[in-house]
Parts: sequence; C-alpha cells; structure tokens
Amino acid sequence: MKQWMKIGLLSCATVASSQASATNFSVDGRIDAMGGAGTAAADYLTGVFYNPALVAIYSRKDDAGLLLPSAGLQIMDQGGMVDDVDQVQKGFSKIPTDPVGGASDIENGLRNLNGDALSFSMGAGMAVAIPNRYLSMAFYGKTSVEGITLPDVYTGTTNPIEMADRTAVGTVALGLAEAGVAFAGYTNFLGQNITIGVTPKIQSYLTYTYVEAVNNFDFKDFNKNKTTDNAFNVDVGAVWFYGPWRFAAAGKNLIKNEIETAKVNVKFKDSVNGGFYDPNGKDYQYNYELTPTYTAGVAFMTNYFILTADMDLNEQERFVGLDDNVQMFRAGAEVDLLYQIQLRGGYKKDLAGTYDDAFTAGIGFSPLNMFHFDLAAIYSIDSTYGVSLNMAYEY
Repeated sequence: MKQWMKIGLLSCATVASSQASATNFSVDGRIDAMGGAGTAAADYLTGVFYNPALVAIYSRKDDAGLLLPSAGLQIMDQGGMVDDVDQVQKGFSKIPTDPVGGASDIENGLRNLNGDALSFSMGAGMAVAIPNRYLSMAFYGKTSVEGITLPDVYTGTTNPIEMADRTAVGTVALGLAEAGVAFAGYTNFLGQNITIGVTPKIQSYLTYTYVEAVNNFDFKDFNKNKTTDNAFNVDVGAVWFYGPWRFAAAGKNLIKNEIETAKVNVKFKDSVNGGFYDPNGKDYQYNYELTPTYTAGVAFMTNYFILTADMDLNEQERFVGLDDNVQMFRAGAEVDLLYQIQLRGGYKKDLAGTYDDAFTAGIGFSPLNMFHFDLAAIYSIDSTYGVSLNMAYEY
C-alpha cells in the first residue's frame, strides 16, 4: 500500500501538470543548482522567470536564445505523512483479525500523523529571447502545480477508532498557467549603468480540493473538485551593475489575486456501529492569495566564477489559514571550466519556517558555448527532494 501511495502521489502531480498549461514555480537547472538565487545572476534567456531587467544584459555574440525544455519536480514529506497514513489504514485492515493490534497501529499512526505536512511543486517552461541595444524582449510560457496535504486530527475522544473515523486528510493544490513577454532596456543614469524591465502577462488558475476521512484517503485522488479563473498580472525589475558586481531588485505578481477553491463536505462514518457521527458533515474550503513578492539580489560575476544571493523582502501567505507561508533566502556559486563544464552549488533557507534548510548542487555542459544542458538536485536532511533540468540554445 505504501508504495502505491507514493506512486499515486507522483502520478497525481503529473496529471495536474498536464491539465494546467504554464507556471509560478520557476524551473531552471542552472539557477536551481545555485539555490534558486536568480534575481541578479540569471542570464538574458532565463531572466524572464526571475527579473525582467536581466533580459537586457547580454554579450556581443548573443543574437537570440531558446530555452526548451525546462522542467522540475520537488517533494517535501515532513514527518513521514505517507508512512503514517499507511499505518492507520493498515490498522483498519487488521481490526477484523487482530482488534488489539489494529487499534494500536491506528493510535500510533494518528499520534505520528499530527503535525505532518506533505507538499509538492512541479513545473515546466519555455522561453525565446531576442536581445538588442534598443529594446530587448523575451517571450515565455510556463506551467506549475503546487499543493499541500495536511491532516485534521480529531481530538474530541481518546478512543483510537473513533478518533481515526473522524480524522480527515486533505490536499489543496493550485495550478498556474502563465504566458507573457518581457521588455527590458539599458540606461546610464547619473553615470550609473542600469537596466530596467517589465513583464505584462496573462495567468490562468486551476485549483483542486480533496478531503476525505483518513481510512478512505487516497493520495492519487487529489485532482478532484476543481475551479478555474483568469487574470492579468505584471512583473518589474531593475539591475545596477558596476564591473563584476550586480545589485538587483524585482517585484513579481504586482496585482494581488485571491483564488477560492471548491467547497468539500466530508461525512465521517462510524466504522464500528454504522451510520455517521454527524449527518451534516464538515465543510472544507480554502483561499489562495497570490500576492506581490519583492526580492533583492546581489551577484559577483566573472568569466569563470559566480557568487550570488537573493532574499525575499516579504512573506507570502499562499493558502489562507494553512501553515504554508514562505520567505526565502537563497545563495549559490558557479565555477566555469573553460566555458565547457559548469559546477554549481547552493543553499536555501525558508525564513518563515515552513520548509527545512536545503542544499542544492548541479552541473552544466556547454559544448562550443552554443548548446547548454543544465541539471540540478535539491536535498534536505529531513524531508525535501527535487530535481530540475533544462536545455538552451544560443545563436
């Protein structure tokens, strides 16, 4: 059962990604390997995902660039939710033949389940960039799905069977499709070299809400009860650079949008006596706040070495009422070996405390400095695993 739960989780994430058509979750094998710190360090092709002002920073040999494909997946199982749900469900299956052992498994599973959190993010994207000295442009599309699964453990009784009967597990997820064009230009203001960029974009939202009693919960069924909506939004950014130094700032999703999920009613069945504990059941509904995110970044960049760091200046609430706020600090470095192989590493910390500290690493290959393949991985000791990759072509 546990293996099928894990397979189901990955399958449902794949289904969700195919039903949304572009992303708020940036996937870029190069920047992801450097902790995700792209506000100052991304290039003219991938800068559209982090800071539109970067689209205007390019070398003389750059005439056009294509990013295709770009994809990534990240999963966090904080507390071992998959195992704990599995233990409760196995306890129910043991009740007919071993009521004492089954009740013990249920009680232990519920105790461990309280405080667990399972989240996933995945996405894919593409971009076409055309830099020039008049007005650089980058067209892009991206798709993402991010979701969180949390338990609602019933504490109104000490009977483990009734407690499990009335405990719910719920998954709420947001798919975000996005497409737009970034415009960026260079200016010299008071003797300072500055680029400024803006990205108008269209967004399409898709939410899923799935809540069920723990003994009937199935991870792969998360893509039920969906809602859809559309909106216009905009990103802005600026970069001040002097020699090898870049100082950058970006604001993403400057128009706040609140997305309401479908309402789900759960009726908790009495597994011992039959019937329901409350014929009216319990309602679950969530709001997702897509709020502006402001990020500052700095980078020291040479031909063979990059050192960079980003910090979000505000905290994002995301799903209202759920403990999933984020405010990230990111840092990373890159060593370039003769323009052919790039070695990267990074670190990220959630200042809001939702995610564990994570380390990233990756490698890039750039034969003839025209074709680029980048691969990244993320890992934290407690719970987070992820991978991303991209291919880019420069002409």
